[in-house]
Amino acid sequence: MNGEIFDNGILRVFVPLGWRLFYGSSFEGKENPKKLHIYKDAKTELDIFTKAGITVCFFDKNEIYLSTRSFYDNVCDIEPFELGGRLWNGYTCTSLGYPYTMLETTHNGTTFQVMILMKNGECEISLNDADVKIILESLA
Repeated sequence: MNGEIFDNGILRVFVPLGWRLFYGSSFEGKENPKKLHIYKDAKTELDIFTKAGITVCFFDKNEIYLSTRSFYDNVCDIEPFELGGRLWNGYTCTSLGYPYTMLETTHNGTTFQVMILMKNGECEISLNDADVKIILESLA
């Protein structure tokens, strides 16, 4: 698979060819190295508003992780699955009419929360896509 490994010393992830990674923001509007946006066919940061993609949030042992499940509509559980040596739990939902797959996994007190924006305009991705699976498998 073509692409590159991104590693900022906190998060490590494979970014497939044709995808682009951007840092997310904290509540204060500052760049957050524990929050990454990985979007398909994105050219600029503004493309996160018009493309489909994945947001990864990392919570270390010293941070409290609270599920955001109650904030979404049309919540439907998905079967837990193993990928990349991790057990993933999650659900599908909608937020402001946009379809998402929400995933989380916890190991040794650290948690990854992954939000997959499955369809945005003409752009569409799925949990079953090879690129999406390799991104999830590579998270460290």
